[in-house]
Amino acid sequence: MNSKYLLLAFLFLTCAQLSAKQRDTSQLEWIKAYFNTPSDHSYALEGNTSNDNWDMIGELVKLINQAQYSVDLVAYDLQNMRVGHALANAARRGLQVRVITDVIHRNHAPRFVLPMWDTLRAAGIISFDDSGTIYWPDGRIESLPKKLPNSGANMHHKFCVIDGLSDDPNDDFLWTGTMNITYTGPWNTNAILVIKDSGISSAYLEEFQQMWGSKKATPNANLARFHKDKLNVSNNIHYINSIRVEVYFGPLDRDKTKPSISERVTELITDYAKHDARFLAFAISSDIPLSQALLDRSARGELILQGVIDPAFFARYRNNGDVWARPESQFGNRYITAGKEMRKLHSKTLLLDVTYPYPERHKAVTITGSYNFSKAAELANDENILIIFDNNIANQYYQDFMGVMSRAKGESFHQYPTVNVDTTYDRCRVIDGQLLEVELTTNVFYPVSLLGISAPRDWGGHRDSTYFYSAEAKAELKKLVADKKIIITGPEREIPEHKFGRYYAYVLAIDSSGNVTHVNREMLIAGAARHSDYARHSQDSVVAFRKYIEEAEFQGVGMWSQPDSLGMRVQTEKAAMLEDLYPLNLNIATQQEIELIPSIGPGRASSIIAYRQENGSFGAVEDLLKIKGIGPATLEKLRPFVTVSEEE
Repeated sequence: MNSKYLLLAFLFLTCAQLSAKQRDTSQLEWIKAYFNTPSDHSYALEGNTSNDNWDMIGELVKLINQAQYSVDLVAYDLQNMRVGHALANAARRGLQVRVITDVIHRNHAPRFVLPMWDTLRAAGIISFDDSGTIYWPDGRIESLPKKLPNSGANMHHKFCVIDGLSDDPNDDFLWTGTMNITYTGPWNTNAILVIKDSGISSAYLEEFQQMWGSKKATPNANLARFHKDKLNVSNNIHYINSIRVEVYFGPLDRDKTKPSISERVTELITDYAKHDARFLAFAISSDIPLSQALLDRSARGELILQGVIDPAFFARYRNNGDVWARPESQFGNRYITAGKEMRKLHSKTLLLDVTYPYPERHKAVTITGSYNFSKAAELANDENILIIFDNNIANQYYQDFMGVMSRAKGESFHQYPTVNVDTTYDRCRVIDGQLLEVELTTNVFYPVSLLGISAPRDWGGHRDSTYFYSAEAKAELKKLVADKKIIITGPEREIPEHKFGRYYAYVLAIDSSGNVTHVNREMLIAGAARHSDYARHSQDSVVAFRKYIEEAEFQGVGMWSQPDSLGMRVQTEKAAMLEDLYPLNLNIATQQEIELIPSIGPGRASSIIAYRQENGSFGAVEDLLKIKGIGPATLEKLRPFVTVSEEE
């Protein structure tokens, strides 16, 4: 590039800096990052240790409690009553409190959201969702004659603007990041930012007021803009002192005039990154431009590429043969793997050049926010993202990244909820014949394996087969714990041993009359399990458990009625039923039968039934293309399972 163009580029950047500063008049400015899981501080720059194991809900509550003028909260999923009580108290102090939620998640998990809405209404707080529905404090629900456009997309924001109503720019704070305001949010792996900067807070307030449809205390549903109908905010480039921060909101608008988050991130990967790229991703589609840029540059050896993906999505990628889970993504300068966190790896963070050897010449970049790396985030959902050019912030996120990577490799282990042996737990769910998930803290179900036993488990592969007696063992365990409270204990009433993401415990089930069932023992007596020496348990129980097994085997009860079948894989009940069901005649099939077809859930099954009722019998399998949500690719998947024969 010649000197003329370098001068023009310098003048452009200077003008952008001046423009940003003119809109940003706060005198005290800072940015702080917080992480709720253990970081690896051995990677910290001097004096730059990350804030890990942090109470991030507490950080939001603290900001709401110190607010003096207003609180504007946008939440994809709002459940956590610590925040609910803080909002109510702020309203009672006379502050303007406004709340926007996602319509789909507004009534998600009623046990947790109903207290939230009751508390907000009692404090006089109005809430509003992305369908255009207003929820008034007196209990009235005011809906538009027709939902706002694109309301089926997610209002995926999680941010809160504090004191945006104040005339003094020094009062403004912003809380934002990757964490949903739920009870499980603090147990999922997340990161948040607290920013004191009037320019950035103003951009988020502008985004809020577009969705609220008003600058006033009450929303205006007729003027509200969500999803593709939102305009760009006034300013995307800001400075926190000397730190450049770019702020973008998704999705793209209908005319595609807003800045594209995908294009900007891809541009940074392609043109800015010099040395390395690292990501933590709840989901990251391989066919989007930013992923292709990461793959292309790492394939050419231009970038070190490392990433950790939530295990549920990683498994999906592996099953689909996706590049993220193929061997070439763990070879050479690439290392992509599945996370091993306590719950979800909910992060959405991309780091560029955090290990570049000449940091004084080139700023590392942190890209983070609510934006999942997917087409839906780019084209449909309400999202926000911050791009931060600062070595210290990037290094703090790098410490978090290396903590997650260490756990993914099995070099360290995550935090987990504690067990109290004197507590009775009200809720649990049976996973298989030896594994429960117990609600150890509000809405956090944690694995508890039955100590000293080994029950036949579900086969982890194809849905058509499982291990012999696994269904019966699971049914026996369900019977033993049904409608009972649970006590979890280790040997000699000690805290049970924890290994590899679960507790190994004796489980006691207590019914309403106070009768106690020793679940581990009863599984052996019923012939639903064998003895296991895995994990530490008392010698007395070892002797007793072996005796129970000998008796069950002698009596031939449970799985001992067919001892030669133990350990074998057998056909599942569902697979046996489906063998006789397919091909399914769409003209006479019931809703329940149609739901059993692969790729067809309750929604599509209902659509098929509705089409049949409105139009009569299907004349050909191709008529399925007339049903919303079924395209040519889905039709080809369905062909082996369906017919439209008139014969019964």
